Amino acid sequence: MKRLWDVDELTERWSLSFEELAQLKGKSTINHLGFVAQLKYFQITGTFPQRRADLPEVPLSYLADQLDVALGDLHSYDWHGRTGKRHRAEILRFLQIRKATEEDYRQFTQWLVDDLLPADPDVARVQAEASLWFFQHVVAPAKPDTTSFR
Repeated sequence: MKRLWDVDELTERWSLSFEELAQLKGKSTINHLGFVAQLKYFQITGTFPQRRADLPEVPLSYLADQLDVALGDLHSYDWHGRTGKRHRAEILRFLQIRKATEEDYRQFTQWLVDDLLPADPDVARVQAEASLWFFQHVVAPAKPDTTSFR
């Protein structure tokens, strides 16, 4: 994830829609920033952040301003516990991402063999490209409740 974002990029990639804001209904205000941070990070990268340090400071401040909450609220967010897992599942449902089928895995394997592996990419690139493939195909791999599709 890039660390520096200009105003146009923030507006385009990190602004919250009315539909996204509606997902906060019924959630404790202290968890709002963590939820939308996971949502926006996932929309941009196709993965969920594993920890607060994965999230760039400027977009986090931009999200906090939109929610009118303190950036410090994120320090108590439960990334790996029940709250974080529940939020990730809600995000996948909201984005209408379905579980992968055997056919999805067959297509993914074919894509790996035909398109990606002939370029002899390093492991990090394979992981990033694989996450992007699943995201673009609106499919969650075997464990959608984990913090990453990798």
